[in-house]
Amino acid sequence: MYTATNNQQNYNQMPSSLLKFYFKWAFPGLYRYIWLFLAATLLSWSGNVIWPFVERMIVAMFENATIGPTVMYQVLPSIAIVVGLNMGMTITGIMRNHLESIVMPGVVRSIQQKLTDYIHSQSLSFWHNRMPGSVGTDITYCVTGARTLVTDVWLVFVRLLMIIINSALLFTVNKYIAFVFIFMFVLRAGFMWGFKKPIKKSAEKRAAKSSELSGKTIDGFSNNMVVKLFSSVKSEHNYLEPVRQENYDASRFASYIQRLAWVVPGVFWDLMLGVTLVLCAILYGRGMMSLADIVYSTSVYFNVTGAIGNLMNSIPGIIDNMASANKGYKTLVVPIDVVDKDNAYNLSVRHGKIEFRNVSFKYKNKRKYILRDFSLTIKPGERVGLVGVSGAGKTTLVNLLMRFYDVTKGEILIDGVDIRDVTQKSLRENISFIPQEAQMFNRTIRDNIAYGNEGATDAQIHRAAIRASAHNFIMATEKKYDSYVGDRGIKLSGGQKQRIAIARAFLKRSPILILDEATSALDSETEVAIQKSFEQLSQNRTTIAIAHRLSTLRNMDRIVVMDQGRIVESGSHNALLKKRGMYARLWKMQSGGFLQEK
Repeated sequence: MYTATNNQQNYNQMPSSLLKFYFKWAFPGLYRYIWLFLAATLLSWSGNVIWPFVERMIVAMFENATIGPTVMYQVLPSIAIVVGLNMGMTITGIMRNHLESIVMPGVVRSIQQKLTDYIHSQSLSFWHNRMPGSVGTDITYCVTGARTLVTDVWLVFVRLLMIIINSALLFTVNKYIAFVFIFMFVLRAGFMWGFKKPIKKSAEKRAAKSSELSGKTIDGFSNNMVVKLFSSVKSEHNYLEPVRQENYDASRFASYIQRLAWVVPGVFWDLMLGVTLVLCAILYGRGMMSLADIVYSTSVYFNVTGAIGNLMNSIPGIIDNMASANKGYKTLVVPIDVVDKDNAYNLSVRHGKIEFRNVSFKYKNKRKYILRDFSLTIKPGERVGLVGVSGAGKTTLVNLLMRFYDVTKGEILIDGVDIRDVTQKSLRENISFIPQEAQMFNRTIRDNIAYGNEGATDAQIHRAAIRASAHNFIMATEKKYDSYVGDRGIKLSGGQKQRIAIARAFLKRSPILILDEATSALDSETEVAIQKSFEQLSQNRTTIAIAHRLSTLRNMDRIVVMDQGRIVESGSHNALLKKRGMYARLWKMQSGGFLQEK
């Protein structure tokens, strides 16, 4: 019946924080290159400590050199040292860039791969209040956060180290100048710390509004046909304008907070340059500093102030990026509602018997039950049609069978096995599902038919298309099976997309077949051809068909009539007509072959 293997990853064990996620999934396998990158960054920035000494050495070299023919011999060793140091810093800078080109693509790939796999493993409930565009934006935020952590955050520590070393070395030259530097650094660091919370809060709000705007914009693009059909360009403009304005306001406010965090200290920094130069002049006049010492102190000043300026200016961006990344991660990484048990088995359907035993179901945070104490047994190979007005629970029933949701009470069994005891992957591999609205990828027709069956040959794909009455229209396209169907299959008609979906089910050849209004988008002539294909497809397969067009269910072995989550009638088409119950009334209500709604 099943084998005791379970290869599914437990995505509910995703790290609770963004940093833990990075260290568990983004960085492993790249640590050697990351450490080399960090070391190269440190070496390349060591010039901020070395260069003031070089300038001091150059001034002292010429200041102490004897003017005459031998001056070249006196300064040449120092010149060689200067050139060598510059070349060393250039080489380490090149190494840093090279290592970054190895590290960052790998980190980005790991993050995108893991989060995308996690999102695809989410339950359907995850998408109830989310838009694909905003999900994509949140993944981008997490990628940007990793890049910020590896490069910008490390640079903060490197710059801080350079500042500390330069300030310490400055004490060897003149303690008064050193104290001025320390005072400036402490003052600016304290000012920036006071802006930490406002920067983070404004960044999170900007990220949230950006994700919302992205999601709503892409939602409009995805439904461009509806926009054109109703000439709703202005309506879309008006719909997006409020969130667009909110995003604009949030972005401006975040930028304002960031500017305020560095503009005020920046002005103070410039004033302190004058104070430093005045102090140098006083000390030089008293013979407490040499010209080389002044050059060294001035060079250190510009290096340190530049480093502090870059440090403080980068902090708002770092806070912004990390806050956005944290917000994105918290939005994406939420518990998965439907998960496999730790000891879940791989299901292997031999007969195809389906049992719903006292099944009750309601959606999370909802009071009303869609199904209540529902019981139904479908024999192996039996073809059962589900009938009922919208809201009767038909689609919910098949969603539970495919375990898109877990039952609230009761159990669902296939060949006597509770579907909660088997892996979701193996369960769905045994079910072919043809929905009311066929979902298409922006890929070739061949790719769409073979989706889920990557090893399918061209002959098998063509055979499936023929059985689905799709081959003729495919061959009429420009590139035939290599033709792209466009975004969500926009290049195909509704009936063509449905036939591609039917061909996909033919190719899958699963023992259980579910049809959810599978012929609703087809014209009558094509429906007749498809019905013959369904006759072949359902041979020796347990079949559940949902249809408002009751004529499509006439040849079912049994028709189950549902109302408000319960079975009210069950039997063959002719037997139900003779009962003159709900099915007979629905049959009389048919208009053009469709079931009229209440």
